[in-house]
Amino acid sequence: MTNAESADLSAKHALLEAAQRLFAANGFEKVSMRVLTQEAGVNLAAVNYHFGSKEGLIEAVVESYINPVNELRLQRLTDAEAEGTPGVETILDCFLRPVLESVRSSALSEKLFFQMMGRCMNDRGLGNLPATSIALFEKVTTRYPVALQRICPQLKLEEILWRLHFTVGALIHVLIHTEGLRIVSRGKIGNPSVEGILTMVKSYCSAGIQAPPNEL
Repeated sequence: MTNAESADLSAKHALLEAAQRLFAANGFEKVSMRVLTQEAGVNLAAVNYHFGSKEGLIEAVVESYINPVNELRLQRLTDAEAEGTPGVETILDCFLRPVLESVRSSALSEKLFFQMMGRCMNDRGLGNLPATSIALFEKVTTRYPVALQRICPQLKLEEILWRLHFTVGALIHVLIHTEGLRIVSRGKIGNPSVEGILTMVKSYCSAGIQAPPNEL
């Protein structure tokens, strides 16, 4: 690798790291290119060279958080089904755990990581995700409802999709607003571990998934 190639990779890495920190803390729209390039220690031309635009940089950051989670969701479900017919809690564990566990491989603090994941889903929305991310979400929303319907045949596929949608909403809320709840409750929520949070979310969402059918 030449010195120029090494410098290019270093600049790209610095931009991605700075973007992750700033987007997580402030949101995608509030971070200016000036602040971003100052934080990364590069010039504006580096953003255009590596990502084409600020939007291209945002897409790269979103892909780096969302895609590995959905790839792991699909793999976890495949592994669980290879051992037999998984129950609802096992399926939800395959669905939720990749999000909460990804914090361990992130360069961000736990707080910023959860904010980043929440922003990827909440600020951007499914319709504004990169094409690669949408394709993976389509696979997830095809396979998981089918797996759940095997366990809950009384539910129509349409209702299972809605209940999975509510599950995602609960997870996003936890990611974004846990710190706010800690403040307004004056610390009464305690300081549960990631595993503890996962257990609570799974228990709550499992009950919702298995609730009696509604007339849609």
